[in-house]
Amino acid sequence: MFLLEQIESLTDQRKDINLEYDLADIVFLTMVAILCGATGWKAINIFGEAQIDWLRQYRPFANGIPTRHSIGRIIRGIKSDCFVNCFLQGVNHIREQEGKEHIAFDGKVLRGSRHGDKTNALQLMTAMVVESGFILYQKETSDKTNEIPVMQSMLECMDIKGSVITADAMHCQTKTSDVVIDGEGDYVLQVKENQKNLLNEIKAFFHKTDRDEPELFEDNCYNEVDGEHGRINERQYRRLVITDWLSEGKKFKQSHAVIEVQRTRTIKEKIQQETSYYITSLADNVCNVAGYIRRHWAIENSQHWVLDVTFREDECQIYAEDGARNLATIRRHLLNLVKAHPLKDSVAGKLQRAAWDGKFRSEILFG
Repeated sequence: MFLLEQIESLTDQRKDINLEYDLADIVFLTMVAILCGATGWKAINIFGEAQIDWLRQYRPFANGIPTRHSIGRIIRGIKSDCFVNCFLQGVNHIREQEGKEHIAFDGKVLRGSRHGDKTNALQLMTAMVVESGFILYQKETSDKTNEIPVMQSMLECMDIKGSVITADAMHCQTKTSDVVIDGEGDYVLQVKENQKNLLNEIKAFFHKTDRDEPELFEDNCYNEVDGEHGRINERQYRRLVITDWLSEGKKFKQSHAVIEVQRTRTIKEKIQQETSYYITSLADNVCNVAGYIRRHWAIENSQHWVLDVTFREDECQIYAEDGARNLATIRRHLLNLVKAHPLKDSVAGKLQRAAWDGKFRSEILFG
């Protein structure tokens, strides 16, 4: 059972005097309890005592279930980097069976991990495969500005060959494009005021083309319309291949094209409009690039929303040592396992079924 092999590979940093409870037992207990709805050490302890017979089908639990304080101390004591690397092996095992990937990067604040005025809330940068919803990697950031080098270091550690990387405008950096291309991937990065010269140059480039060569847009324009509940969303994507005229664009490694997205939202006759710009290394047609731009925000809906609403991540008040980091890693790995299960149901539906049905719980964890 691959999950148990992963857990058993964790290095136990405790001294011999504190080894009454096996580390793999407690990690397994914590994972299963969170899968079934636990959000704190007390709930994990209660679940363990109620489900000890089920748990012993897979691990010995020779000394039973520890107190909530012992569970917290053991989980907090695991180095968070070791935890992330342990579960990353399982994600890579799944990834080997997939084709070309779209990997979206975004940051998330765990609001419940803030403790009074003394402790800042934990902030994590996460990489997610958009097609499958699998979370590949996560790393802590100290603040918003620190996200830039953190994402770059994550890219250097990950296998991104053949993947398309998307991120918001903060990560529109020449070094980021260097790291992506060096890893044999491609990028689609939004351009905003943090790259003011590039942004102004792209705007001027589209204006010049509209004026002098509008025929270039005939095969480089794509329109979408969707909506519900009285709301209509219209998006027009226009693509131009980068030329020597775009000197700032040439600074991004293997940059190939720039994209203009004009968005119009109509709600009860009230119209809102905005225009965004992107730079990409992709030589794909405008329709394909439009898909990467639109689907980037899936990380908000497919991961952040599920973690907050279904796993109740923001309600978790654990903050000490590596406790918040390690529980965040467990939630994300469980989310991968839940999404990998073939049952046609929502994440919330699968979690509820796992809490009630021991057989289904085993299927989630072990396949």
